[in-house]
Amino acid sequence: MLTLFVVSACASGTGGKTAAGSTNEDAPVSASPTEKATETTQEEIELTIFKYGGVTLTNTEVETYFKPVEKKFPHIKIKLLDIPEGDPIEPLITAGTIPDLIFGGGYAELKEKDLIADLAPLKEKYGYDESRLKPEVVSAINQSSEGNQLPFSINLPVLYVNKDIFDRFNEPYINEVKTWDEIIGIASRLTRSEGGVQYVGIDLSPTRLGSGLSLDIIDPVTGQAAVTDEQWTKVFKTLEKLYAIPGFVQGEDYRHDDKDDVFYADQNLALYTHNLAQLVGPLEELRQQGVTLNWDFAPHPNFEEALGTSVEINVHRFAITKGGQYQDEAYQVLNELLSEEVQRLVSRNGRVSVLNNPELELEYGADIEVLKGKTIENIFKADPRELNAENANERKITKYIGEAAADLAIRGVDVNTALRTAADKINKDLETLGKTK
Repeated sequence: MLTLFVVSACASGTGGKTAAGSTNEDAPVSASPTEKATETTQEEIELTIFKYGGVTLTNTEVETYFKPVEKKFPHIKIKLLDIPEGDPIEPLITAGTIPDLIFGGGYAELKEKDLIADLAPLKEKYGYDESRLKPEVVSAINQSSEGNQLPFSINLPVLYVNKDIFDRFNEPYINEVKTWDEIIGIASRLTRSEGGVQYVGIDLSPTRLGSGLSLDIIDPVTGQAAVTDEQWTKVFKTLEKLYAIPGFVQGEDYRHDDKDDVFYADQNLALYTHNLAQLVGPLEELRQQGVTLNWDFAPHPNFEEALGTSVEINVHRFAITKGGQYQDEAYQVLNELLSEEVQRLVSRNGRVSVLNNPELELEYGADIEVLKGKTIENIFKADPRELNAENANERKITKYIGEAAADLAIRGVDVNTALRTAADKINKDLETLGKTK
């Protein structure tokens, strides 16, 4: 793999040589490095995108968002690789196919696999104005990726509401930020069986609840499990209340939101906690197919002490692949995605812009028919939380948090025992991985 990277790196494309932002009042006005590259580069090239880590990016979105980019750089074509969702990137590289751009993926994991190009020289060459970005985006990108990924959009969490279920049981819609305890109270009134259908008020993920308090799974100081403290206990006590609702746990079945289509396929889940990017697109596709669903947005809840915030910020971002053939061109394309023209398209087509421009939030979803008439303002009533430092091993041991929830729901295990068992499993895996301190 390293050999492939070295060989490919030697074939990297070239770009301008003047640092962006440098000026000389006595010198004649000259084209920017980006403009020079556009003028002088005639070779037609294709930049490929690999989706990593389960993020959503469709061909339609690529055509929409990259259209202004291809207009500015007519010699560059953008293509989303036709790879099955969740397929690993390593076999591609081993086979000699190195994608130019990686969309999504945890930086620590990508860095561990030596897949990330250093963007510092490219930023110096072509410029990068982070003052135009939302401060929380700048903080998240610099903290989580050492500045080696560029932001594209914010994937905000929200509550999706099945209004038909609320109407059926005479429950008022939710337009104010509520605590998780209040939401569970509402869910208890909506979890009932009627007409042969088992309705469920809401399902909750322990990791999403934990993210609402910015909780670590691995202690950043000790390198060991951090899941037995008071805060994680509060998370699992909340789950315990949910699982105690009559009709929620049905034998061995306690998960009601573990399928992406559960909200619009089964239509028996009253409240669905999910992100904008994962569900708005499918709902619009259903509308185009003539399938209607009476739904809306509610503000994202949290615990009392964190009310008004949602979960740790989730910034969808791009990286340039180490060893990619056209790194200069790839960087110019990514920088152009941060133009106001593209970011306006981002906002109007159902993603949240990373630019620090409130006007773009007012245009959110304007070009998406399925969002017309929805309570858009509810999306922005809870602010994303600051990102915790990422641990490369966290994705490998998160499964034990889910197992602890299962112990609680269907095996009758108490909260403290479930968390201690999870901690033991996490520490054992970390020891095997050689990452404990």
